[in-house]
Amino acid sequence: MENILELDKKGRPYGGVSPEARAAERRDALIRAGTRIFGTAGFRKATVRAICQEAKLNDRYFYAAFDSADELLRCTYQHHAEQLRASVKQAIDALDDAHDGLEARIDAGLAAFFAFLRDTCAARVLLLEVMGVSAETDATYQRNLLEFGKMIVSLVGPVSEDADERADQRIIGLALVGAMTNVGAAWLLTGYRDPEEKMVRNCRQVLLGTLPFLAKRSNASRLSSRRRASAVAPGR
Repeated sequence: MENILELDKKGRPYGGVSPEARAAERRDALIRAGTRIFGTAGFRKATVRAICQEAKLNDRYFYAAFDSADELLRCTYQHHAEQLRASVKQAIDALDDAHDGLEARIDAGLAAFFAFLRDTCAARVLLLEVMGVSAETDATYQRNLLEFGKMIVSLVGPVSEDADERADQRIIGLALVGAMTNVGAAWLLTGYRDPEEKMVRNCRQVLLGTLPFLAKRSNASRLSSRRRASAVAPGR
């Protein structure tokens, strides 16, 4: 099968755009088309032909960029997962650490999360279509859940240096991500029945019920470590 770059190397750069840039543009177009098709018809009813028609590209360009619709789904999911993490991080980073506490950071992150889910097609890819497709796609989904969990846990401190405490952070992070994922999916499936303010307010309570405990334990662990280090320091 022809490679997408080989297809473009038959002539000089067209319109001042290199073959590599055109290949990247087509890949982006296929991801956008995948978002629309997966987010409306659903992955299991999607066809390569329908995706290419949506992207206004020949089928050969699809297979030059992706091995299968499954791979396109993974790449489309990864694209939106990274966008969501960037949106949440930007919202939290915009706050003033000196004046804004945990509740404000939680509210900022949740507001960005629910605002992102207003893109129905992207939300369906993120929350519904990606699960149970293949082992490789499940692994991609799980890796991203871990990253989202780390982001939530980071609201109250860095990743612990202690292996046992790190495991606790991982499990708690996954539990909280699971809660947010399920409520987000339910919100999507009910046609955004409740206003975003209500979603943020109630999900805040879930996070506030857990994160302060995690922060307290982390602080106690760090204090204990400093005491042990001080006790064995030379000259004592």
